[in-house]
Amino acid sequence: MKSLTTKRVCALAVLCVVCVALAGVLSSCASAKALLAQRASSQQETGLSENVVRAPKTEEATSASSTDASSVTVLVYMNGSNLESEAGEATTDLTEMVKAGSSDNVNVIVETLGTAQWSSTYGIASDHTQIYKVGGQGLTLVNDNLGQLDCTDPATLQSFIQWGVTNYPADRYMLILWDHGGGPVYGFGYDEWQDESAVLTLDEIQQAVKGAGTYFDFIGMDCCIMSCIEVCAALYDYCDYTILSEDFETSLGWAYSDWLKELYNDPSIKTPVLGATIVDKTVEANEKDSQNGGSAILSVIDESMMKVLFSAWTDFAYANESALLGTNYSTEVTKSRRALPTRPSGFATGPNSDWQNGPSGSGGGYGGGSGGYGGYDEYDYFIDNSNVSMEDYYITDIMAVASTIESDESTALSAALKQAIVYMKATDNNSDLTGLSVTLPYGDEAFYEEMKVIFTNLGFDSDYIEWLGKFVSAQGTSSYYNYSDFEDSWSGWDDYSSGDFNWGYFSSLGDEFWDYFSWGDSSESDEPSGSSGSGSSGGSGSSGGQYVPSGPGGPGSR
Repeated sequence: MKSLTTKRVCALAVLCVVCVALAGVLSSCASAKALLAQRASSQQETGLSENVVRAPKTEEATSASSTDASSVTVLVYMNGSNLESEAGEATTDLTEMVKAGSSDNVNVIVETLGTAQWSSTYGIASDHTQIYKVGGQGLTLVNDNLGQLDCTDPATLQSFIQWGVTNYPADRYMLILWDHGGGPVYGFGYDEWQDESAVLTLDEIQQAVKGAGTYFDFIGMDCCIMSCIEVCAALYDYCDYTILSEDFETSLGWAYSDWLKELYNDPSIKTPVLGATIVDKTVEANEKDSQNGGSAILSVIDESMMKVLFSAWTDFAYANESALLGTNYSTEVTKSRRALPTRPSGFATGPNSDWQNGPSGSGGGYGGGSGGYGGYDEYDYFIDNSNVSMEDYYITDIMAVASTIESDESTALSAALKQAIVYMKATDNNSDLTGLSVTLPYGDEAFYEEMKVIFTNLGFDSDYIEWLGKFVSAQGTSSYYNYSDFEDSWSGWDDYSSGDFNWGYFSSLGDEFWDYFSWGDSSESDEPSGSSGSGSSGGSGSSGGQYVPSGPGGPGSR
């Protein structure tokens, strides 16, 4: 459990889901190379899109291609928070799970915690943590001896996973984290029984999942703005796929009934196919519910592509540094109730001026005066979030920025994204998002300082972290890019073609290139052979007009 110094998490909105960050060296380079070689010669075809079926990343991770699995355990880490105590949103999703029915071969196990008052619908205790098994007739209490656990303590998440796997062993495992979300820096999990500033940070999530020792078919996050390259890279070693939202979620969250029915009917269903149902039904629910629904986007992301994608991103970023610093490419999308709060406008920033200092010049402080938060009424502020948008979380849609800054690296980055995003769907009013983002801390030193600590703990390359610091003083911080042309031209991944991009080049690289990625390893490694490096200008370089990946080692000799 950690406290974030630059922001106080209030009782009305808090943190987003678990960004577990950069976990260790990708253990199965060979399978990634084989996958790319296969794609270089022929594209796979499925009923969903050309890149749905994935080769498993490790020999034991057979969920994406195997059809002989006979048992599944789904673990739901349900931190109800104020979403439950004020609106009963967790109970609504539990009811959707119950309506799906049950199966002898599929166990849906839910840990309930973190809310001051659960609905009386299922008799869930508010004063202590419990674990339930979901069935067609309701919830069955299976563990009532846990006490009041802290959802923001990594040991709580780790022990839940271990308990679930021990007591409900299966051929396949799936993990869902349910609560507020705030991207790769702000973390996950406001717990109404804990200090308001306590969150489960990304490095703590990594610690929990790694310590649990279970490999998942997918890790899903039913919360806001977690579909980013940093989260995906962090989870690489722990799952085949991630299912994440790039946008703020509405109060509806995921739609649970239909995909659970599919899983009950066929425990061996391919993970991407199951993921597509999760995506489709969630978006459909938002389109149909005019009162509680709204803009929505959800993506199924192939974790085996993260090496290639992260390499393509850093090559693009270093090569186009001037353009990225000269204009603010953050996405402007209005915030929803399920996102964790940012600082109110007017609060001082910097490592020593957190919310306790109150708004600049006010003399107020956190908890000061009848209004709390230095004169701001905490309830009014966090319920009325219309003044906060995606740009406040420094979210930049990767495909959008790759399409607006033209270069050899742009083509490679777009092609890698095409391969990584297995399936994506969005409501009609989300035409400016494509499924996966990156976090660039434009003009916010305090945000960057938090990012720096978390990314360092997670094993990001030190040169990349240092490079991100340039955005704090970026000249174009206040000049936002107008994506209207991109919105007009973008019609979805089904219509996007990566052309004749030479995927075969990746398959020809030696093991040194693939072993160069050292997420979760603080040791420095030499630049891989076969790589052009970043070059003196910060670009990745190219050879004969052909894109040459440099690996995510950082800006090199810039």
